[in-house]
Amino acid sequence: MHSVWGKESCHRGVNMGLTAADAVSFLTTNKAILKINFSLLRYKVYPGAYQKDVADAITSGEIKVNSSGKAVKAGAAASYYPDYDSLDVSATFNILDPDDQTYLVHECTHAHIDIQTLGVVDYHENEAVAFVAEALFSLASSYTPVGSDPIRLASRAIAANLLAGNYAVPAADAASLVSVIRSHPHYMGRPPVDSNGFKRSMWQNLIR
Repeated sequence: MHSVWGKESCHRGVNMGLTAADAVSFLTTNKAILKINFSLLRYKVYPGAYQKDVADAITSGEIKVNSSGKAVKAGAAASYYPDYDSLDVSATFNILDPDDQTYLVHECTHAHIDIQTLGVVDYHENEAVAFVAEALFSLASSYTPVGSDPIRLASRAIAANLLAGNYAVPAADAASLVSVIRSHPHYMGRPPVDSNGFKRSMWQNLIR
């Protein structure tokens, strides 16, 4: 499971929850997503990953959107579960809110890594890719950062370098970010995950 935390989400009375149609509309029309284009270690991220790959998977139902908030890990704003191909968000999620948009980009990055069937993926490398994508989206949108923890500070510095015209994250910067994530209490000791596309057991299909 992957989850992202940040400012407390509380948007009373306006566009609560997230539907599959909301997610697809955001992924296919938001201009800042065009700026998410980079490589980090063995991973490649590009606009079509969101605009087509993830959006098509949500439209087809291969990725299920759940906005009940029940499956989101405590303290997290959103979670992606690769075993179930499930994108779960807080019940107070608001697609018009900059923070929530940023969280959605983060989780959809995890979804795309899962879609690519890369096999065993280091959990902390997976998070590094998602945090850089999150930071790129936030900077390109001129949004206030959702946090100032060491992970987001490092990710934002990398994103600024990418927006300046670079494509590949330097190996030393990537390794440093992965190390910061690996030592963070929220992510410490997490096992690898399986990037296996949409391979689900009958039991997983039943409970997703």
